[in-house]
Amino acid sequence: ARARAEAAQAAAKAEAFGQYREAAVVEMVLQRLPQAAEAVAQPLLGTRRVTLVAGASGDVGVSRLPGEVLDVVTRLPSAIEALTGVSVTQ
Repeated sequence: ARARAEAAQAAAKAEAFGQYREAAVVEMVLQRLPQAAEAVAQPLLGTRRVTLVAGASGDVGVSRLPGEVLDVVTRLPSAIEALTGVSVTQ
């Protein structure tokens, strides 16, 4: 009975550590997300001229830039999940 109780306790600790790991990764990502967005946009600050090539539909010209930055940032959660195995969106 004692061995079973110790085994159950060890299993509970392992599960708690597993959940903590996921929570820690999610917290770290959420804290760094604004910095990632800034890093994506930073190279554009010193840019004097931008040439954009657009398809047949959608925004054209400078109005396309915010959408491009947003597109990069919205891809981060799936990239993080691919790298860490932890879903940030959950």
